[in-house]
Amino acid sequence: MGTSDSGWSATVRYAFLVGGELSERVLAAFPELQVSETAHAHTTLYGPVRNPTELRGMLARFDALGLTIVEMRRLPD
Repeated sequence: MGTSDSGWSATVRYAFLVGGELSERVLAAFPELQVSETAHAHTTLYGPVRNPTELRGMLARFDALGLTIVEMRRLPD
């Protein structure tokens, strides 16, 4: 299974809705993302993603920290 970045336009922005309120320690694991507290004890992290490999790395960090991604969406350019 190859890792081709074809079809990936320059830098795209993603938003990740995460269950719970995140500590400063957890937020420090995502220095490339900005944070926005949302209603109902969720946190939104959002920011640029340069390529599919970087996106997979972010998802792996969410998983390693035991975080639940409630929603993930690509933001308009």
